[in-house]
Amino acid sequence: MSATLPSASADHAAAEAFSDAMDGFARAWHRARMRLRDDDGLSIAQFHLLRPLLDAPDGALGVGELAHTAGVSAPTATRMVDGLVRDGLCARTRGAEDRRCVKVSLTAAGRTAADERLARNEERRRQLFAALTPEERRDAAPLLTRLAAAIEELA
Repeated sequence: MSATLPSASADHAAAEAFSDAMDGFARAWHRARMRLRDDDGLSIAQFHLLRPLLDAPDGALGVGELAHTAGVSAPTATRMVDGLVRDGLCARTRGAEDRRCVKVSLTAAGRTAADERLARNEERRRQLFAALTPEERRDAAPLLTRLAAAIEELA
């Protein structure tokens, strides 16, 4: 019966291989993010902040909503929006009924920049998907989803 259970040394070898693969993946991801940072247009962080505006029903969301979806603090989102407003990529509007309520929307230039970043991201994902075998393609989404959840659970 013990033949069906992995030995401690096999489990250790698998853990070592996983660790090495994670290190390689992290380095490759970092290098890719650095290359993406050098692209013209929106940075990755700016894109993640503004991405929800592409699908917002009225084209506008509050800074708190943008911060939440981008996974940044509200003060960070506010500073980012300040820069995007300064660069003409988004606009702030105050609510007619409640002047404390501020909504952020994309300008025409901001929508173009977000659409361009989205297209570049989608093309890169298509290239990554195409580099996988059919079996890897089938397994990739569930594995990435599980790894993302496990990473979120880390203290």
